[in-house]
Amino acid sequence: MMLLHEDYPHTVPARAWLRWKENYFWVFMDPERDLCCLAHSTAEPTFDRAFASFTVLHKGVKVSHSGEVPLPQPFEHQKLLRYGNQTVHFLKPQEEFLVEYEDENIAASLRFTRRMHLFDFLACADVNPDQFSISENTALDRTGFRHQGQCMDATGKVTFKTGELAGVSLDVDGSGYRDHSWGMRNDQIVLDHNWSFFNFPTMGFHLFTVRNTVRPANMTAEGYIARPEGNEVIKTLHIENVGEGPEGMPDKVIFHTMTLGGKKFTLTADVGNAFARLPLHSQKPGAKVYYNVENMCRVRCEETGEEGLANVEIGALKDA
Repeated sequence: MMLLHEDYPHTVPARAWLRWKENYFWVFMDPERDLCCLAHSTAEPTFDRAFASFTVLHKGVKVSHSGEVPLPQPFEHQKLLRYGNQTVHFLKPQEEFLVEYEDENIAASLRFTRRMHLFDFLACADVNPDQFSISENTALDRTGFRHQGQCMDATGKVTFKTGELAGVSLDVDGSGYRDHSWGMRNDQIVLDHNWSFFNFPTMGFHLFTVRNTVRPANMTAEGYIARPEGNEVIKTLHIENVGEGPEGMPDKVIFHTMTLGGKKFTLTADVGNAFARLPLHSQKPGAKVYYNVENMCRVRCEETGEEGLANVEIGALKDA
């Protein structure tokens, strides 16, 4: 005998919302000139749609825009993509990119140039084959999702057109990072995460942990250290939140990590005293929304004494 509820519409499982996405994320910070910027885009070619956001913070004034935009056409293998008011120029593979944005409130042009080598997170699954990979956490299989990152330098110009900063135009020069991912993905299947990068004078890091709603006990912990001579996969990672800071964020976030070669690093990010704390709008909200907070702050490597800049992204799934 069938159950009575079989006659009625069924609950849609989280895996049903998996879809092909291609995401680009550009992060820029210039604390000397008190300006930080986020540019993000996600394309869903099989749904013929895209979503883009652009956010600038200067002297406490935030200008932000996000929304669904037409899918760039053509899309595949293009060297220029237009996501509404945002344009990405692929000037030189793995070397140089130009991100532009302009609307009635702001005009920005940011040039990202290579600081370190590109890293592909598939290498983490090679090094730790028995651990839960980012692809398994995001796409529910071992190879359905690809993820790359790169430490960058960034320069450019930002001009404010309206509001209390109207007429202000800044030449900026700071620290940057780019993140590129593609494959089967559903942001609303992720339960929570910490996604962080660090630019130090002689090295860089990208470290993250992720849990999803399907297998919350299985945490992904992946990352790498970037040096001028090349990248090295991290073997272990533990992230420790210490104290309570503003807006529900920790006061300090400490990253305990060891490379494949056995070298230990302890990175202490001063999240409580972040010079920028920005939301990342990465998709159109539904009944659930994945909420990201970008904490741009100072970071110290305890083993070397180096001081650097960090972007500590903390995210969690919430009711819209």
